[in-house]
Amino acid sequence: MDIDRAEFVIVDTETTGSRAGEDRLIEIGAARLVGGEVVETFQQLIDPGRHVPHRITRLTGISTAMVYGQPSATEVMPRFVEFLGDAVLVAHNLPFDARFLDVALAEAELPPLQNPSLDTLRLARRLLSSLPSKGLSKLTQHFGIEVKGRHRALGDAVATAELLVILIDRLKIEFGIETVDEVLGFQRRRYKDTRREPTHLKKIREQVLPLVPDRPGVYFMRDTRGTVIYVGKAKSLRNRVRSYFSAVDAHDPKTRKLVRDVRDVTWRETGTELAALLEESKLIKNYLPVYNRAQRRYRDYPFIRLDTTHDVPTISWTPRIAHDGAEYYGPLGRRGQAEELVELIGRLFLLRECDDPVFSLGRPCLYHEMGRCGAPCAGGEGAEQYGLEVDRVRAFLTGQDAEAVDMVEEAMRQAAATREYEAAGWYRDQLRRLQRTFGRQRRIASAVHEHDAVLVEPLAPGYDGLDGGAQLFLIRHGRLAARVDLPADPGPDELADLAAALAEAFDPAAEPPTTHGRPDVDEMRMLANWMRLHPDGARQVRWRPDLDADVFLESVLDAAREAVPSAEVEEADG
Repeated sequence: MDIDRAEFVIVDTETTGSRAGEDRLIEIGAARLVGGEVVETFQQLIDPGRHVPHRITRLTGISTAMVYGQPSATEVMPRFVEFLGDAVLVAHNLPFDARFLDVALAEAELPPLQNPSLDTLRLARRLLSSLPSKGLSKLTQHFGIEVKGRHRALGDAVATAELLVILIDRLKIEFGIETVDEVLGFQRRRYKDTRREPTHLKKIREQVLPLVPDRPGVYFMRDTRGTVIYVGKAKSLRNRVRSYFSAVDAHDPKTRKLVRDVRDVTWRETGTELAALLEESKLIKNYLPVYNRAQRRYRDYPFIRLDTTHDVPTISWTPRIAHDGAEYYGPLGRRGQAEELVELIGRLFLLRECDDPVFSLGRPCLYHEMGRCGAPCAGGEGAEQYGLEVDRVRAFLTGQDAEAVDMVEEAMRQAAATREYEAAGWYRDQLRRLQRTFGRQRRIASAVHEHDAVLVEPLAPGYDGLDGGAQLFLIRHGRLAARVDLPADPGPDELADLAAALAEAFDPAAEPPTTHGRPDVDEMRMLANWMRLHPDGARQVRWRPDLDADVFLESVLDAAREAVPSAEVEEADG
């Protein structure tokens, strides 16, 4: 039977001494384990018909008074046998517990137990030979297992159940053991037969790991059928992939299971960590590997929408970008963040918040009375200054107006001074968000449809046979239009190819895309996050429609030269 479907009943007993027949049971505890989870427990104090020695009371906390009047072993054993059923009987140092159980069964005129039995002490001696002690206390301490009631039967039984799960995981990973019969047989193996390295790990360590390059890329872990079960990215493929197959016991349960199932590792170099990040997201959504729980589906990310199609623009948020003449800023991480940002803009800037029917009435509304609108609907100064207010909002959204941070901080102080603590707390939270996101917006510095730039990242030396260089990410209308690998010392052909790629991506006559799908937005989000997290490494060369093509090309080449480490620059110059 498969281990994950089998039932194990882990038992522990407390007794008046160590000699079965002369000493008696005073407690039985048991835990039923199925699929790695404890699903049912059994616990019963037992009246031994004699006093409990003081040394036992000091060890277990069980006194003569506690067991007096409790059921006898003859009464308890039929219930225990019913709880055990046909499950595998498990204990730590099983012979000790089995001897006392057999004596109690005989007294109850019940036959000896015939269940298959498993001793976690025997497993530990074969799997954990480097540990000086295999006692339950030392093992629970080693694995960080919390014992609720040490030296009480149920507490020790549950702790042993957790230990059994850990040992079975190790059996699966290191020996490919999947069935109950294999586990039962392993506890009887000779010690020398339990010291070998698992075949699949040995093969990967000897044949695969030496070939993994020390460069950025994505890697694929495959099972026995060659199916991709995990996709990952790394700045150094060598270091990342090797980490899975070193100190396997220290990994979390999910990673240990992954290592157990993997039979081969392949990879694809990308030249830069950013390219690996973008590639990983697409590959996960394409393969849907069983061990990739995150990033399996595209999400909706909200954008801030400045409706400049209206003579008197308004601000709102939307889950979609449209080619409708409005300006879009983002993407933001979640809907709540977008709602709070719109509310903050409403408090800081005098943009109208009413809908078109109310605006057409031509008279100030409640928002004007609250000091949140300059009443452009009524004409006068509010209308004359409205364009400037829109420019301030635009500067705020692109990170060009640092005054907004000061305004929020001042509003927080005023609210606190007037004991409006809820409002002060709200402003405090907004201030923290602004301080985190302000730098990111400054590096984007435009609305989505106007975000046109080349992002330059240094290439890993040795990638694609190149001795360094730069990887160029051509971003048009906020989307990744192309990726170009440029050698450290480009020749005429490489320069011509780059010029052609720039001309195609940054054609002034090209219209913005009519729609932005979820994959596009996901890529935009990752690019924005990369620029926020790597302010020093990320180099941008911005493009404008009026910029001369040759000037733009030279600016990109200058940024690419700066991206090449100094030693490579000197070599190229020489």
